[in-house]
Amino acid sequence: MKNNIRISGGLLKGKKIPFDFKETLRPTSNKLKEIIFNWLQFEIQDCVCLDLFAGTGSLGIEALSRKSSKVTFIELNKRNYSVLSKNIQSLGIKDKSRVFFKDAFDWVKKQDLSEFDLIFLDPPFDKEFELKILKLLLRKDEMKPSCKIYLEYSKFTEIEIPDTYTIIKEKSVGDVKALLLQKNEN
Repeated sequence: MKNNIRISGGLLKGKKIPFDFKETLRPTSNKLKEIIFNWLQFEIQDCVCLDLFAGTGSLGIEALSRKSSKVTFIELNKRNYSVLSKNIQSLGIKDKSRVFFKDAFDWVKKQDLSEFDLIFLDPPFDKEFELKILKLLLRKDEMKPSCKIYLEYSKFTEIEIPDTYTIIKEKSVGDVKALLLQKNEN
């Protein structure tokens, strides 16, 4: 069954991102995307972003629409990866995008993350990925101190955010909790 997500702002505002509906694919709602990008409105331009667990890629695509300079998308599901790659091509943003068919955890372990200003984390719910990826990112010493991390998870999941992160913003919308985090400086 085909669905669409609408891009809510920027150069691509109103364009649609088609995707196949599956229980395992849960795109960020338009309401929540508006909240996130209101939080980031003064710093999203020229940002280099990482969209881990990209799924539809809607967070990274929205960032590009709002003038981020580059987004790296990491997606492990072959079908989602294929649809995401096609959507990036059809939206005309391939020159500002890198799409990898990889496991997010393995990719992060092997990469230098020093170029990223913003990391989107919207992992599959009910798999306990949230804390695991946050702890993995803590071990990445090369990350910029100014790098912000957006985390989205089920509000029914208890997550104790490590105290090495500062919660800058937080919001619940429906069944979803959203946090904007930053690593504390040593």
